[in-house]
Amino acid sequence: MQPRLNLRSKTGSSITNVTLKIILLIGALGLIFYFIEKITFPSPQNEIKKDVTDKIIKLK
Repeated sequence: MQPRLNLRSKTGSSITNVTLKIILLIGALGLIFYFIEKITFPSPQNEIKKDVTDKIIKLK
């Protein structure tokens, strides 16, 4: 005996699943960027200035 065909369309449930996954993905990315902004990365206090013109002239 053959199984009965399911004539109901499942596109409605798949569309809601896809939109829910997209919303969750966007929310997760938003949280990641939010927490990355809160982290303070070390930066140099003063700029390094070296005169390298003598070395360039010696290389020529």
